[in-house]
Amino acid sequence: MSGLKCFLFQSIYCVCLCFLILMINFNYLSDAKNLHSKEEKSCEHVKHYFDSINVTINPVYDSTGKICSGHCCDDSTEYDLQLKSTKNFERLVKHHTRSQRGIWETTSNIFRDHVLELSRQSENKTLNLFAQVYRKMSPLSREPILELYRTIRNHLQLKSNSDDLELVVEKFFIQLFPVAYHHAVHSEASLNSQESSSSSNSKSKESSNPIDNRDFHSDYKNCLTHTYYELQPFGDIPKRLTQQLVQSVSAATVFLRALDKGAEVLIGAEELNSENLLQNCKSALLKMNYCASCKGHNHNHAKPCYGYCVNVMRGCLTQYVGSLDQDWYSFSEAIERLLTLVRSKDGIEFVIKGLDGKLSEAIMYAMENGPELEKKVKKACGTPTLIQGDKLQSVYEQKTHQIQHTSKWISPPDTQMLHFLVTLDKTKGFFLKIADSLCEDEDYQHTDKDCWTGDHMGDYTQSIIQINSQKYNPEVPFTTMDYPRDSKLHMLIDKLISLRNMVMKPLNSQKPDSDKMLSDMAEGSGGSYYGENGYPDDDDYGDNGSGSGDGGKKSPPIIDVHSNNFTPSTGGSYSINSHSLLTSSSIYLLVIYFSIILINRRH
Repeated sequence: MSGLKCFLFQSIYCVCLCFLILMINFNYLSDAKNLHSKEEKSCEHVKHYFDSINVTINPVYDSTGKICSGHCCDDSTEYDLQLKSTKNFERLVKHHTRSQRGIWETTSNIFRDHVLELSRQSENKTLNLFAQVYRKMSPLSREPILELYRTIRNHLQLKSNSDDLELVVEKFFIQLFPVAYHHAVHSEASLNSQESSSSSNSKSKESSNPIDNRDFHSDYKNCLTHTYYELQPFGDIPKRLTQQLVQSVSAATVFLRALDKGAEVLIGAEELNSENLLQNCKSALLKMNYCASCKGHNHNHAKPCYGYCVNVMRGCLTQYVGSLDQDWYSFSEAIERLLTLVRSKDGIEFVIKGLDGKLSEAIMYAMENGPELEKKVKKACGTPTLIQGDKLQSVYEQKTHQIQHTSKWISPPDTQMLHFLVTLDKTKGFFLKIADSLCEDEDYQHTDKDCWTGDHMGDYTQSIIQINSQKYNPEVPFTTMDYPRDSKLHMLIDKLISLRNMVMKPLNSQKPDSDKMLSDMAEGSGGSYYGENGYPDDDDYGDNGSGSGDGGKKSPPIIDVHSNNFTPSTGGSYSINSHSLLTSSSIYLLVIYFSIILINRRH
């Protein structure tokens, strides 16, 4: 009787298990049918979005695309979307590069216009000074003054035929010496004593003529100019002024040229295309921008996570223009230092504003040392003789040009230059920092919560990899082995190196010799921003990167597909997983059933 009960119990238990298995299989088959229906509905849902970007989708339910694994996009559609995402990436990089170029060009124009206007104001002040204070010297000194300022402006306008500024300043003081000695140093008493033998009528006639109309004999003026270096009539003022003027104008000229050439580098970067991008970048751009829609997600809700976006963008930018970043960084640092020098008290603005005062100081020095200077001149050139010259008379009779009187200097462009300085500091690593700007767009989530991770909706748990550690990038790892060597990139790199060397020259000229030697040694050692072959390497950065030599820093795993905050995709991967789960559950129940029978038999 007990055996019969046991048999009945086992039979009932077996029937129940079989019924349970059949119900589970039925439910899964029903779910698979519903899943197919949902896939059709979800693909219809995203069709409008794909139509808006001129992409035709061909939903496939028996297979999926190789990259997105979504039923809404076949391989052909994925290829079209990959081209589109790559072109969009290229367009956005060009846009940011163009904006940066605009800042450099605007700064160059503003600063050049400012210093040119300062030079015109300073020229007017100098002419006005000579017309009012050194009135007798004014007509003869006018042309040398105009030539001096004309040369300064030619340099600031970067004209290739500009005269040597040092020689022009030197020539100015040599030409000024006979004029200053005649009208400001040589005493009237000596002239009167020279002509004491003349008749009273002749004296009366000469006294009625202004002394301005008489000039030294040409031989005597030649003697004065040839003995200029020996006599040093203006002391060391010309030497100091020449040094200040040449250094300040040279620094300003280099600064303006560097701004123009830096803008040209950015133009060259704009002309680069996506040929440098490797397939892993192109696939990552596709996954980030379009794979969510290929899996049936609404693109307005399935925005890529911020950290995910930054990793993808930084990885792709490293391939695209990353090799420019090290030399752009060094060039920007040098420009920053040069701008500080150019706008200092030794810079072009202060020197030009004080130019009229320095010229007056030189003449006053000659006047204060007049008696001693006269002795030296008489010893070197003898007693001067004056002649009445028709040419000189015509110079004095000429109507002088109208001199503009301005009491206030033009306002300095402090706000614009500060804006450029701040921008320069923020964009030293410009070409790779573009990623941060791109990912702040409204098309991307500003957090890493409940967003598109590249595979599913959820939280992005990977670390954001620093710019200098891109070989550990989980989305687009950087490798130098297959990196393309673009000739245009190499030309831009060479140009940046040349520009940095150009900018460093006026900076080094301001240093003592010991500092120059240390600076040269530093330049020769190379930068530590990038590693071997000029590509990102975090080993030089200590703890900044994620690599340590033992395999690198371990990142947290991507959130599991079946976690609570995961919204199941309606793509093919989910369909395949459903059938796998169906099979494994059936086997699991059968194993339990036979295990129970075996246990009962043993009893």
